[in-house]
Amino acid sequence: MARKIILIVFALLITGSTVWFVRNWAGQQQTPVAETAEVEVKRVESNVKILVAATDLPAGTLVQEQHLAWQSWPEDDDNKIEDIYVVENARPLEDFIGTVVRQGIVTGEPITDARMVKPGQSGFLAAVLNPGKRAVSIPIDMTSGIAGFIFPGDRVDVILVHSIKETELEEEMPTARKASETILTDVRVVAMDQSTNDQLQEASIRRVATLEVSPKGAEIVAVATELGRLTLSLRSIARVKDDEKSKDGTVAFKSERGRGHTWDSEASRLITGGTPRTGIPTTVINVVRAGEAKQQLFD
Repeated sequence: MARKIILIVFALLITGSTVWFVRNWAGQQQTPVAETAEVEVKRVESNVKILVAATDLPAGTLVQEQHLAWQSWPEDDDNKIEDIYVVENARPLEDFIGTVVRQGIVTGEPITDARMVKPGQSGFLAAVLNPGKRAVSIPIDMTSGIAGFIFPGDRVDVILVHSIKETELEEEMPTARKASETILTDVRVVAMDQSTNDQLQEASIRRVATLEVSPKGAEIVAVATELGRLTLSLRSIARVKDDEKSKDGTVAFKSERGRGHTWDSEASRLITGGTPRTGIPTTVINVVRAGEAKQQLFD
């Protein structure tokens, strides 16, 4: 009996020692929770503003003041921000007015010199032209240039004034005839002299007008400069609405006169060298060829 009591007491001692050891070990393994001080986050206000795009600027856009804006930008401790971007008070916004976008820029994207082409730089005029178009220049003076009231962005017609020899008319005439004809219609003026800025509306006498034309139009101008004198005719911005064709909210405009010509006798009654040609078909001739009859119109 005494032996059993001794064994029970011994077992209790071992159990108590084990529990105490485990609790002591577990207490040492717990990581003490440190008190964390409350951190106050303050918003850092940047005093630096850089030049960005105020709207989306596709490639070829002629930049004006409304296309640009100053925007706050975080400072970089590693790099000097003036070496990367255009910083306010370091460079004026006016440096980029009249430049052309080389690569498309989205709203809010920084403006950099590498993305723009300035007047006089290589590739400037090529960036101004629309895809598939060509640039040609023609000499002008006070009268052929509308007294300096033609500006970049205007639309013009190109008129050729030249002489028609007797052999070209295929009829007997005492002297050569004079005529004018519209060789190109509704073409865009991209530059006057070396200026492409369409915001400068101060009239001045220019010597050269650069036009945006099709490849065929470029060939026409090249030949016309050898035939006679070229003059520009300024087109109105407003157009006449065609009420009959304007339907379902879509506005249609009446077509304007295209290419045509005028003879000297139409301008002066004193010139009677033959019947003037008005450019309007007035004579109908029936032509029979291979048993098939067709009508041909002649002026």
